[in-house]
Amino acid sequence: MNILGLFAALGAAISHTGLDLATKFAVGKFNPRTVLVAQWGIAGVILLLISAIWYPSLIPHPVETFANLTRPNFWQVLLADAVLNVFASYLSIRAFKYSDASIVAPLALLTPVLLLVTSPIMLHQTASPLGALGVVFIVVGGYILGTSVGGSLGGFFGPLKSLFNNRGARNMLYAAIIWSITSNLDKMGVASTTPLLWSASITTAIALLSIPFLLTAREPSVIPRAEWWKLFAPGAATALSVIAYVFALTLLPVPYVIAIKRTSVVFTVWASKLLFKENIKGRLLGSAIMVLGVAVIAFAG
Repeated sequence: MNILGLFAALGAAISHTGLDLATKFAVGKFNPRTVLVAQWGIAGVILLLISAIWYPSLIPHPVETFANLTRPNFWQVLLADAVLNVFASYLSIRAFKYSDASIVAPLALLTPVLLLVTSPIMLHQTASPLGALGVVFIVVGGYILGTSVGGSLGGFFGPLKSLFNNRGARNMLYAAIIWSITSNLDKMGVASTTPLLWSASITTAIALLSIPFLLTAREPSVIPRAEWWKLFAPGAATALSVIAYVFALTLLPVPYVIAIKRTSVVFTVWASKLLFKENIKGRLLGSAIMVLGVAVIAFAG
């Protein structure tokens, strides 16, 4: 395995953990709409600057450069992906506001399960039977995670029902459903241009489309100088995660990168105990089993 690629994939995982924790910090001070705009706006600026450095002709000749680096379906895929991602991102931020990070972060791992349904429809890609084993691991991990949620309902399906009854968990479940569609659109988007240009474009598009969320907020956030970093941190973490992820893809097979990046969930659960004093009993084991399930699905694809 390429060592540099391994470190890049691990960097993506750690950066994503940073994003989860930074989001949890931010929603404790600001409303989710403000966090949404700040996260994607800052990440968009950072990635646009990197793209301008990587593609020097972007600034003097943006139209010609885009035409040379993109295919005809680029703009249609970008718009559809950005619109859906705005809602998914908003739901995930709300999830961190209403529930413990150690509960909601692992639920994003349900996306690979849903991809087993959406990918054959959208990309005509099918997973091998081994993917079913991965689904079993994720369901078992989710069941264990559900036992840690307070007020678990009775019966065999009680823990899973508890997750659905948890406001934050429910928001993250909705986000995971949307991500099972946008993940396929991302794959189509990268195929229509370069990985870096797609990352900068989709991030900027999400930032622009998130502005109406801020303008319609009932209680606009006031940003004290001493608290501004809580809005900057999610955006910086998003940009770092994307950069590391794209770089890792150039050095390692996609399944390896995905499997390594998903270990961020375990890091998030453990860090939640240290930083937020969350009770992670059952959550760490459940998350680890879900990550194992994602790895099985990734390598089965």
